[in-house]
Amino acid sequence: MAARGVSLLKFVGTVSLGLLTGLSYTLSTLTIPALLTLPSADAASRAFDALTITAKRHLSTLSTVSGTAFYLAFFFSPRPFRHPYLLYTSLLIFGSQVAVSDLVAPYLYLGPAPASSSSSSSSAAAAAAAAAAARKQQAQLKKDRAAARARAMEASYEVLGAGSDAHSEGAGSASGEELDVEEEHASVNGEEVRVKVEEFLKKQIVQSAVAGLGFLLAVVGIWGDGVAPVFAQSVVIEV
Repeated sequence: MAARGVSLLKFVGTVSLGLLTGLSYTLSTLTIPALLTLPSADAASRAFDALTITAKRHLSTLSTVSGTAFYLAFFFSPRPFRHPYLLYTSLLIFGSQVAVSDLVAPYLYLGPAPASSSSSSSSAAAAAAAAAAARKQQAQLKKDRAAARARAMEASYEVLGAGSDAHSEGAGSASGEELDVEEEHASVNGEEVRVKVEEFLKKQIVQSAVAGLGFLLAVVGIWGDGVAPVFAQSVVIEV
């Protein structure tokens, strides 16, 4: 009965680990790179946020199920059959989750260090100048949109007259809402979206590599469990 339960735990752990490896590999090779081909930064940002929420939930569930199954299989196995690969596989599975955390692997998303202090100061000055120019451009864009909104409202009052004040107010508010939505979409920085996507991509590459190593170890260990009794049998030939 115990052997059957251990076999079931090994089966559940192997299937969950295979799904974890496949999901992480698919995210790192197909799904995440496709986000960089979207036509707008706003669409890419919304798709990335929705994808990461769902992907992290499924990856966490699969890693918890597979890692716990292999650990329980190691714990409940009889002492002569308590093979270390079960514990090693469990550690690799949980390590694949820890390896992509911001506390353990900051090197995955931090850029290379500056070569010298002069290059650091020049890059900082260039970044500050670019940020100031971007703020100035955004402020000018807001002023232009406010002026365009005011001109549109004045034109609507002149054309429609005092008898259609309610209609003109509704049109003005609608145009104002459209401008607000456009301004919100324009505020999404494409460079920030690209950095976030590449950071998540690097983490998924590391997680798929570690989980794949654990899956390979599990498959080889389970194959060894089945082959060991065959070679353990001794054949005696009497002459």
